[in-house]
Amino acid sequence: MTLRVLLQRPIMLIASFLCGGVCLVLSGMLLIEHARVVREVRDVSLPLVAQITTLETRSKVLKEQVDLSQLQSAVSVGSLGEKLEVFVFPSDPAVDRAVAFFDLVGDALFAHGYATPFEDIAVETSPVAHEDGLAAFPLTLKTSLSTEGLETLLRMVDLLGLLTVGDALTSDDIALLFLGSEEENPAGIVALEQFLSQDLLRYALDPRSTEEQLRRSFVSPTFSSALQTTLQSSLLRDARRLLGGDLGQVLLERNIWPQQFLTVEHVRLTQGQAPGWYAAELTVFLWGREYTE
Repeated sequence: MTLRVLLQRPIMLIASFLCGGVCLVLSGMLLIEHARVVREVRDVSLPLVAQITTLETRSKVLKEQVDLSQLQSAVSVGSLGEKLEVFVFPSDPAVDRAVAFFDLVGDALFAHGYATPFEDIAVETSPVAHEDGLAAFPLTLKTSLSTEGLETLLRMVDLLGLLTVGDALTSDDIALLFLGSEEENPAGIVALEQFLSQDLLRYALDPRSTEEQLRRSFVSPTFSSALQTTLQSSLLRDARRLLGGDLGQVLLERNIWPQQFLTVEHVRLTQGQAPGWYAAELTVFLWGREYTE
């Protein structure tokens, strides 16, 4: 064996080791990259797939509940439409119902020490204003009342013409409740629709059962907080306070609710004989569809 061959053998061994080392390094890098890809699939792709499945399920449930809600609305819209035409915007002056209502309100204010009995309630028989197919008849009443009595009377007028719980809420109130229901329990949209379509007077007479029925469908603190805020900051609070007692029960028994839609035209006050009391003259407009003689 020549010296040249002896010298080449170590060089070949070293080269082989170097090539093997490079291959091992490359293999290690490939394994690391493969592990990274697998980790990304596990940490990102799989949760996304799970979320998509969840969203698809929620979308299906929500669609079913919306379809059911629309069906219920279609069933109830007839009765609400009839009430609007007969009581809220009648085609002839509902003078007797309006006078009977204010007589009862006057008696309630007197019983609480907020006002003297209402004097003659006058209603003009000819419309004095017309707007978008509606006509207005002025109703004027005179009384002596306290500051609390005036506030109560005006808040009562704000409730007239409202039929349901939803009518007493603003669009922002309703949007907040629907957002909370969709985030927590899409299937509960039917319970929310039933709450909003509840008759306002019947709700005021028994608010607890109506509210508890809704709360059973939504248990999260977020929705409960939104509901509580809505109940305390909307006209529902006035409805419970003003219609939830004897007055509301009498209105229900005598079928004097719902009432015709009213707007306050003017309030004239002069200082009364006692501090905090006023001689008041209140004129409101009773609105209805264009009347025909």
